[in-house]
Amino acid sequence: MSLIAQASRTAPQLLLHLNRHLVTSCSSAASATSSKPPDFDQSITADQLLGPESQRRCMEKMRSLPAFPRPKALTPSRREKQTSAVLIALCQERGTNEISLLYTRRSRHLRSHSFQISFPGGRRDDHDTSYVDCALRETEEEIGLPRHRIQVWGEAKQLQLPRTSSIVPVVGVVPDFSLSELRLNWEEVEEAFSVPLQSLMLPKATRHTQFRSGYSGPVFVVDHYRIWGITGYLTHLFLHCLLPPSLLPDCLKTNIKFIRPFKLPPKMPHHREHSAADPSMRT
Repeated sequence: MSLIAQASRTAPQLLLHLNRHLVTSCSSAASATSSKPPDFDQSITADQLLGPESQRRCMEKMRSLPAFPRPKALTPSRREKQTSAVLIALCQERGTNEISLLYTRRSRHLRSHSFQISFPGGRRDDHDTSYVDCALRETEEEIGLPRHRIQVWGEAKQLQLPRTSSIVPVVGVVPDFSLSELRLNWEEVEEAFSVPLQSLMLPKATRHTQFRSGYSGPVFVVDHYRIWGITGYLTHLFLHCLLPPSLLPDCLKTNIKFIRPFKLPPKMPHHREHSAADPSMRT
């Protein structure tokens, strides 16, 4: 069972640092490559995104994510000793070869964060030989996608998050994919769906959410699906790692800035209270 949703409320402090790293990396690469945004009238082909060079570039970036110091204001939690893995699956849709990302919606039967969107995955068990093994096992348990259907690219760097288990994204490709082949575990998953990469790259799909701490996080809205929190940021991060600068649209280059929480001005005393306190107003 995925733990991404549980981290959504405690991890926004890390989003700014991650985004700065991605923006810097993207800007450096873009200096030697055309920054022209992709033509959305043309599909991004599988050869562009699933070839050996794309795999190498993507995983190099995913493995070089920066480490983050623990926020001083947060006290340790027992959950932080646990580890988990999620699968970021690049699905090559059957019949069209369109590339999409695979998501799940948490079951209504779960006690926390029901109906929230996440990637397949969950906590690493003692018998899991690796994070890849954990992600593939959890994916098969949740949605019935056999591990032999997934061509694994590798593990990303472990993301250390406060007050929840650390997360290791595992990237893989599912060729000739169809949602009809999935067999959902209704106790854990309400639905599974895929979102085309082209849809995630449209300006109308890219938004942000404002946390009370003052940080903004990326949000993707496609049809009636709202992908936010850690899942939204992992999507944002992965697109930066997967897409070459020439294909990265301007809507994904926008920096996620720190915005100080809005504070109301001090409440002015009511005129009656003021009259009672001011001797000059007494009769």
